Amino acid sequence: MEKKASYPKILATAVLTAAILVLAACSGNHTTNNESDRSSQASQTSNDNTGEAAVSKAEDAKGKYDSPITVTSVMGLSDQVQKSVAIKPDVVNDNIWTRGYEKELGIKIKYLWTVPGAQMEQKMNVAISSNDLPDIIPANPRQFKMLVDTGVAMDITQLFDQYASDFTKKMMEADKNIGLNQATVEGKLMGIPQLNGAIDAASMIWIRADWLKNLGLEPPKTIDDVMKIAEAFTKNDPDRNGANDTYGLGLVKDLMGGFAVLDGFFEGYHGYVNGWIDDGSGNLVFGGIQPPIKSALAKLAEMYKNGYIDKEFSVKDTAKVAESVTAGKVGMLYGQHWNPFYPLQDAKNKDPKADWQAFPIVSVDSVPAKPMINGSAATFYVVNKKMKNPEAAVKLYNYFYAKDPAISPDFDPAYHGKNGEQEKIPDQNYQLATMTSFYPQQNLFIHQSVNKYFNEKDQSVLENYWVKDNVEQIENYKAGDNKLWSGYAWAGPDNSAFNVIESYDKNDLFLQNGYIKADTESTTQKGATLNQMRSETFTKIIMGAAPVDEFDAYVTKWRKLGGDDITKEVNAAK
Repeated sequence: MEKKASYPKILATAVLTAAILVLAACSGNHTTNNESDRSSQASQTSNDNTGEAAVSKAEDAKGKYDSPITVTSVMGLSDQVQKSVAIKPDVVNDNIWTRGYEKELGIKIKYLWTVPGAQMEQKMNVAISSNDLPDIIPANPRQFKMLVDTGVAMDITQLFDQYASDFTKKMMEADKNIGLNQATVEGKLMGIPQLNGAIDAASMIWIRADWLKNLGLEPPKTIDDVMKIAEAFTKNDPDRNGANDTYGLGLVKDLMGGFAVLDGFFEGYHGYVNGWIDDGSGNLVFGGIQPPIKSALAKLAEMYKNGYIDKEFSVKDTAKVAESVTAGKVGMLYGQHWNPFYPLQDAKNKDPKADWQAFPIVSVDSVPAKPMINGSAATFYVVNKKMKNPEAAVKLYNYFYAKDPAISPDFDPAYHGKNGEQEKIPDQNYQLATMTSFYPQQNLFIHQSVNKYFNEKDQSVLENYWVKDNVEQIENYKAGDNKLWSGYAWAGPDNSAFNVIESYDKNDLFLQNGYIKADTESTTQKGATLNQMRSETFTKIIMGAAPVDEFDAYVTKWRKLGGDDITKEVNAAK
């Protein structure tokens, strides 16, 4: 879950949860226009086999068109935008972004259709099947692959290199070009990535520091310490209420994800349950079937047997575990940076003494634990090979990076929406842009600047819109507004989520997933079944319903039921 408090605290990453899990199956009143002579499309360019996108020589692609052009696209409407449409029905077509495009770039935007965001994938699948597609096609990873395989996507390698602004390229480099690599197929850039923060999804441990203090314990430095803390939180009345009503480690039934999960615990054993790792010979193997996972499961089974994990975890989803956290029954969990916003803020509201703090994941041995990060893009803007002015796509992308990120020399907060504007989407105007993307290290930048303000008394950082907003919230929390604690726990100077992210970054501890491309054919066909088998097997082992050696049988089944095919395809496509 990605929760956005006050922009730009947390990137929209449906991260984030926007991260591509390699075994996961990775509306308005406007009608579809089926006319064959759309003004922004022409016959297929003659350079299909040259690997170069056609660029209009009649116009300066970096400036405003002398004669306005029309570019078509489609849009999935967020909940906020849908609310705005109810107030201002034509807001999608007439807003600060569309007016800016036309005034400053000479580009008129025409949406062939819009749908509620939840219907976007299905609607786009239909459009791809019927080949009824706009100039700029927002696609998820699987759709991106389809558009490349069917020859719809234009090779924009040279176009992007030539027309992307220096600031846009700086944003790509901030991501170490991970997003561009995701959009590259056989050495050709086949789409423009919508960047989010790959590092933001790194695992961390959230612990009630007030319970540690009550029991005279220190934060964990090893897995053994995690065990000791879990035992103490279960048996030693950490909340001092005289009842045996707490347990040491929160866990949801899905086992993996972003809150009360096991990803970070496995990483402490150097196991990567959802990732691909180098086998030492240059080939990729799936981390979820390697020996470290078995060792971690053995320890989890021990924790469950000893009562450190809720006996009913296998039937509790995120909402149910969140209830336990809010009720003060859980003192430690593995999660991600967004957890302060939900559900830890609720726990703080109910019990102001609940002092949840973030700590790095810890290792089972002397080798530092490394959190795995995935790709930074879950959406790609594909340029239709039929597009008459393909450079316009890069211009629109440049325009977003010029107006929206607060570190841009041309930043204008009105485009994001802080100042209201008639779009009636407080702090959300950016969602109306035809193409969006973000500064991949935005959240880390905010944290580092907040630190400069509080620890170094550097007032100059307040000149940045993002930083000023977060500093104000943290100061208001420190002044007594407990409902703003989440901002402090997220980016503040003391044991916050981004203290942890920063420590990983400084110590070069991020481990890049070896495969961040779209799902392979076998993954699409068999991944859901393999994931279900994994969840069932791991749950049985943890609960003692199956011996730890059942993991070996699981590995054999995984390979036979499609895992070997997926591995071959991943290595061929990497």
